[in-house]
Amino acid sequence: MSYETDVDDIVAVQAGLADFWSNSHGWAPDDGAALLASARLDWTPSLARSLSRWAEPVELPDGDLILAWANLGSILESSLRLFLGVYITDYRNSREDLEAINAIEQKGANQGQPYPPSSIQFEKIRQLMSRREIFPADDLTFVGLIQARRNAIHAFNNREIGSASEFRSAVATYRVFIADLATRLPYPQGFGFHWLDRAGSIRLGRS
Repeated sequence: MSYETDVDDIVAVQAGLADFWSNSHGWAPDDGAALLASARLDWTPSLARSLSRWAEPVELPDGDLILAWANLGSILESSLRLFLGVYITDYRNSREDLEAINAIEQKGANQGQPYPPSSIQFEKIRQLMSRREIFPADDLTFVGLIQARRNAIHAFNNREIGSASEFRSAVATYRVFIADLATRLPYPQGFGFHWLDRAGSIRLGRS
């Protein structure tokens, strides 16, 4: 499987997710649909296409590698917010977990209310998914790796940024991750989505 194929598959799945979930009124709960409609999901396919920038050269300069991790990290974070947005009712009912990760408003007009998925920090998303065992341990390890690599763009002190081959391997892993996430979300009966069929094939290792 080539890097370009990995990117093409990611773009196809991200574009399908963005198209469906940004116009999900009548299917998703009203509060979830409103959140998803305002979440700029339309940016994720473009961000996914940007992954093609990092196909060459074989060894990326440090600056390009830092930007590459930031590119992948932004797509991953958006995907996790989408997941929480779809399941916003369940998210809001997990008050004990949200309090444990300090994701409850402490002051102001929204005091005592959960942070919306659109504003919860990446680290808190990771903690919540770990606490609730929403994804397998290997996936959570992967999320933590991407988070750590992505955060290099914010630091002026020494941070591990890995290598170009590690980054491209992470893109291949994300291809399967986003396919799995896409197939776990609920959809109306009787709709045929080619991109969702593609995600299912990726998840089962048939493409």
